[in-house]
Amino acid sequence: SRRVNDAKRIPEYIHMAFKHATGNRPGPVYVDLPGDVLHQRLEEGDVYFPPQAPPPPRPLGNPELISRAISMLAEAQRPIVVTGSGALWSDAAEELREFVDSAGIPFYTTPQGRGIIPEDHPLCFPGARSLAFREADVVLVVGTRFNVILSFGRAPRFAPDAGVIQVDIDAEYIGHNRPVDLGIVGDAKMVLQQLLQEARGKLKGWGSSPWVEKLRQDNARRWAKLQPELISDQTPITTMRLCKEVADFLDRDAILAVDGHVTLNWGRQIIPTHSPRHRLNCGPFGCIGVGVPFGLGAKVARPDLQVMTLCGDGGFGMNAMEMDTAVRNKIPLVVVVNNNASWETLVEGNKVPGQYLGHQRYDKMAEAFGCHWELVE
Repeated sequence: SRRVNDAKRIPEYIHMAFKHATGNRPGPVYVDLPGDVLHQRLEEGDVYFPPQAPPPPRPLGNPELISRAISMLAEAQRPIVVTGSGALWSDAAEELREFVDSAGIPFYTTPQGRGIIPEDHPLCFPGARSLAFREADVVLVVGTRFNVILSFGRAPRFAPDAGVIQVDIDAEYIGHNRPVDLGIVGDAKMVLQQLLQEARGKLKGWGSSPWVEKLRQDNARRWAKLQPELISDQTPITTMRLCKEVADFLDRDAILAVDGHVTLNWGRQIIPTHSPRHRLNCGPFGCIGVGVPFGLGAKVARPDLQVMTLCGDGGFGMNAMEMDTAVRNKIPLVVVVNNNASWETLVEGNKVPGQYLGHQRYDKMAEAFGCHWELVE
């Protein structure tokens, strides 16, 4: 975050902002341009225009720590890999999948990092997530923080005595919120390449181990428990059935933005993602209302792909006026609104003030903007 106090330096600050926003840890930046600065008149020759910044460097991990990491994994009985958006930013999908395949280690991602490995992979057990986190004895964390999404890495979500290997491009986040046994500072793609090379002939592979079988069975039990809800003909339709229908409809490489509370929760569990960067989520700050804007941006970026926003009625209402943006700019986004009349789900029709929204006719609003609409009862 910076404020420009001299108009001559505007290009310099914009250059700095892009360098930060697209650096090794990409993220939002803010440049404040006061009105008096914007109205300054200058000679163009007095202004310095920096050249485009080179791509950020890709640092390797310390070789000694790479060796120790493989030694820790080799002694593990119940290892897992946990990755996040950092692995996506470093374009590490190929290396991560090769590492998971060769070692036979089950993997999990944060909501922001989904799709880096297709979620129908034989070592993907989303229904056994809690069990895996709770009983893993060694956790390899690549490109994600121990934030609220991962319960800060603490018990009871994770075993307090589990060994933790953390790979991050930023040393500040190594051991943040939870101490780690081994911290490797480096680019996720480069470090995974080092781990792959070091692991050859040293990891026994857990693909057919009792640990993987336990996760497989727990995952199957979870899906069997959900099955009646996924095929229920109940009226009104349940959120679980709605999510199943969306999952069945979507192309394998579709981009899905999910928004809301109950809708976000069930969508996370029921709808898989098979391609990197094809699942958009409100992120660790829970900024509800992003579904429609995210969907619009995704469709503009990838007009060749199927793009959908699935949101609750509360989440949709936050930015419902953006349907006008879609019409004005001819952006063919599909939006599915889970109209359950409330923040959260009404329990036995209990209309709690501040929670009850009523069954608003959002389809009529869409019609007024010129959208195609359908009301599904």
